[in-house]
Amino acid sequence: MISGSKVMEGTGTMMVAAVGRNSSYGKLKIKIQHADDETPLQEKLTVLADQVGQVGFVSAAATFGAMFVHYVYDCFMSEDFMGMLLSVDTIHEFIEYFIIAVSIVVVAVPEGLPLAVTIALAYSVGKMKEENNLVRYLQACETMGGANNICSDKTGTLTKNLMTVTNIFVEQTSTDTISREIMKEQTCKLLCLGVCNNSNANPVITSAGGSIKIEQLGNKTECALLEMSYRMGYDYKKYRSRDNIVKIFPFSSEKKKMCTIYKEDRGHTYAFVKGAPDFLLPYCTKFINKAGQATKITTEFSDNMHHNILEFASKSLRTILLAYKEVTAVPEDWDEIENELVILGMVGIKDPLRDGIRDAVIKCNEAGVQVRMVTGDNKNTAIAIAKEAGILREDWEPTEENYAVMEGKEFREFVGGLENEGEEEEGVGNLDNFKLVARDLCVLARSSPDDKYLMATGLKQLENVVAMTGDGTNDAPALKKADIGFAMGIAGTEVAKEASGIILLDDNFRSIVTAMKWGRNIFDCIRKFLQFQLTVNFVALVMAFVGGAVLRESPLNPIQMLWVNLIMDTLASLALATEPPSDELLKRQPYSRFESLITANMWKNIIVQGLWQIVVLGVILFKGPEILGIPSSISVSHWDE
Repeated sequence: MISGSKVMEGTGTMMVAAVGRNSSYGKLKIKIQHADDETPLQEKLTVLADQVGQVGFVSAAATFGAMFVHYVYDCFMSEDFMGMLLSVDTIHEFIEYFIIAVSIVVVAVPEGLPLAVTIALAYSVGKMKEENNLVRYLQACETMGGANNICSDKTGTLTKNLMTVTNIFVEQTSTDTISREIMKEQTCKLLCLGVCNNSNANPVITSAGGSIKIEQLGNKTECALLEMSYRMGYDYKKYRSRDNIVKIFPFSSEKKKMCTIYKEDRGHTYAFVKGAPDFLLPYCTKFINKAGQATKITTEFSDNMHHNILEFASKSLRTILLAYKEVTAVPEDWDEIENELVILGMVGIKDPLRDGIRDAVIKCNEAGVQVRMVTGDNKNTAIAIAKEAGILREDWEPTEENYAVMEGKEFREFVGGLENEGEEEEGVGNLDNFKLVARDLCVLARSSPDDKYLMATGLKQLENVVAMTGDGTNDAPALKKADIGFAMGIAGTEVAKEASGIILLDDNFRSIVTAMKWGRNIFDCIRKFLQFQLTVNFVALVMAFVGGAVLRESPLNPIQMLWVNLIMDTLASLALATEPPSDELLKRQPYSRFESLITANMWKNIIVQGLWQIVVLGVILFKGPEILGIPSSISVSHWDE
């Protein structure tokens, strides 16, 4: 039992094996409660703020120095040098120069930048919700703009998560006809009893006018199996009796199988097992033959079984093996079950791709984003679906030096697992091997939630910006570890949603592409604001210095400079931070984690436009009164009416 579980009925005694940090739930909470890293944009803004601050201080000091040197020179040229230098007027002038210097520092720093960032993020959050992206915290928006790796689940994200049994291999025969007539009555009974009882799903199945309608509630794979048994005449509501279920060994991502101990009213006790064929076959010794009898597994049957596994996988079908054995005593653990199992049959379950997934993957590739599929399915099924979705090329074939497709166990061993787990220096054991994997890997099959966490850790070590999808409680650490976690709004657990940055309201991969477009747009909006604001600030700093050095005073007094700063910051923020995105944003490479906020082209625009404004303002400042025929206000301390 995991902390927080609810006992729905019955009584019993529980022995507490671990609490707090030592429990499974405690370990999970520790992983998802570590401090959030700075987002790529936050890192860039921190660097920019330091650089602008330094420029502002230098400019303020230079202007202050120029004006003060002028004043000292005036004192020196007067008859009473010391008297004038030590007068009260000197203190007043010093304070005036200091105020101007402080104003220059204030003008130099783009105070509107936090406002522009916040407006851009808040505006995007509202628009993204309309496109099925529920943003849990503002920074998640912009982080997605720099993502260059997306690790996506298959079931429910790339596919519709509407499972249907389309093929079955039973009594040595493979067929796409799902009916009780294809097998002996006793085989059908055992197979359907196992399906009905070795399950936790509770779909609503109705039959009207010869057609069957199903509302899938619970695990979709189990719903598909229960629909199959219904078509064979076994309604799980009639055959699933909690009084007959003696013990349940729940499904685990580690073992990839589940078992229920079922006791018939007349005394027979069966262990019904279902799971992944490659995990379950080693424990099977018999199979049901064409005569409906349990027979020892032969080489011919093994070859036939493996042929059908590959055939099902080539059709993008999820394969589930159904087995059983009769027991005399209730098993205490898996070791007592994992031997002498009898194969009842194998089913192929179809989960069709969502509409538009292939186009969405193509858009990601055009945008310079590597899409990696992480799934619990076997390798062959995963390859077939990845080719269908466009994640793998249609003509892809495995080679010795290619790591495009790997299984979870193989992946963990090759990259050396996780080192210093839970600490700041956490990382993969063999980074050189991980670099090879990161270069090629498109499909990770037979993976566990820990493999997802390891994948996110390694990719971040290589300075990638990683997006990760997940729906289960065990996915929460990986969602938290990634730069941006996407939880499923429909199928996701509360723990997964809590650990994520964005919730996909429709559980659809296409919505991730939308988030990426908005993220890139935010970055562009901030760059537009910076280009405008830094041009204004550059001109203001130069003019303040020129005024101090040449005219012995700033052309604008502190109040005027602050007004200009206020108007430029706020109005520019509103105008430039709310521009909508375009699809053109997805036709270029993502921003690097270390890419500068200000590009060479932006510097060119800032300097050229700034120099033009300085020339115009210089003419107005020095020649304006002459051109306009008005008296000059330079060095005038008091105006007479």
